[in-house]
Amino acid sequence: MKRKIKRVLYLCGPYLKYLWLVVYLAAAAALWPRRDLFSLPAPLGGFVLDAILASLLFLGAVFLYDVLRRPFGIARRAEITFATAGLTNARGEIPRLRSVRADRDKPHGKILEVWNKGVSIDDFDEKAHRLEAGLGGRIYQMEYGRNCQTTRLSLLPMKYIHPTIINPTDEALGSISVQHIINLLVVGGTGTGKTVAIKTTLSKIAQHQTNPTFWLLDFKCLDFKAYTDLPHYYAYTDCAQGLEDYYAAFKEAQASGIAGEPQYLIMDEWGSFITSLGKKEAERCKALMAELLALGRAYKFIPIIGMQRCDASYFTDGARDNFQVRLALGNPSPEGRRMVFPDNVEQITNCRKREGHLYIDGIGVEKVKMADIADLDALDASILAAMPKITATGGADGEAEREPADPPAAEGGT
Repeated sequence: MKRKIKRVLYLCGPYLKYLWLVVYLAAAAALWPRRDLFSLPAPLGGFVLDAILASLLFLGAVFLYDVLRRPFGIARRAEITFATAGLTNARGEIPRLRSVRADRDKPHGKILEVWNKGVSIDDFDEKAHRLEAGLGGRIYQMEYGRNCQTTRLSLLPMKYIHPTIINPTDEALGSISVQHIINLLVVGGTGTGKTVAIKTTLSKIAQHQTNPTFWLLDFKCLDFKAYTDLPHYYAYTDCAQGLEDYYAAFKEAQASGIAGEPQYLIMDEWGSFITSLGKKEAERCKALMAELLALGRAYKFIPIIGMQRCDASYFTDGARDNFQVRLALGNPSPEGRRMVFPDNVEQITNCRKREGHLYIDGIGVEKVKMADIADLDALDASILAAMPKITATGGADGEAEREPADPPAAEGGT
């Protein structure tokens, strides 16, 4: 029996003070109308007794105010989050939640005032993704309070976070412009919108990048058949030769020491392509890709690779880590999440149709949603309409320069 009582007290330990508060206020409210029953010797009677009881009620009200501004559920969750994130000072003390209030400047936003116990704001920032996972929201601002003893965390609960819409009508890819893409990896199973995401990115580059050249390796010979007349189009068994030609162009630029116009390598189904090759040829292609991912940026050679699952076996020498922009669509398995977001697994949540997560090196992970393209043929047409101008000015064969067609309408906006 004693063991059971101890167990109950242990489980209820963090909440006992709130239970005592209820008992205290109930007892104080019951005694106040019956205060005449208590008699004190003169001169302590009358006013003094009322003052004592009023003080007790006041203390209860103060305690109630503290409970309201620091709800025990949030306080307990914050305490556990700070502990698991490893936020401690030199004496091993964990920051403590001081208060929670609504952010008047941001709908649904909350401001968590934290006694930081000497933990710096840089330490909070370093653990930001763990704090967001534990607190169930996105921290959109960190700052010190009136003094350095408190830190303010501005948090938007997860249920109010809406995915960033990615559509072909602007130059944004999440928080960056497509002009700043460095080695983009697009991962997604069948039907998640992976090919649409690649085409959308292609459309953005065609409209907003200066004089790019596209090298398109269409291993599946299906989704990019509209692009067969492009100067650097390679289909199915020719994809290996296309990779060799692209690599040769990169080595030529490297030998000259001059970075020319941007050169984009577009390839969907990289995993299937590698699997289809013999061992020697597969290792050759993986080695070429590894060098392009490691050194191509300096000479504006940017691979954009799509695949269903980014196993390490499809790359060599840790080349997978050189994708500084990664887009994963759908709901990958826990192992698949670790492959794409090894340091940000806690931030990955379940996705609906056409949703996914975008990682940008130096910025972090954000939830995104691919716009619903009403007409994929119109999207292809708008891209091709821009490409003759691009290939002509970029040095490849093409028609006379003309303005690109308007891209197809998409749902939503950024």
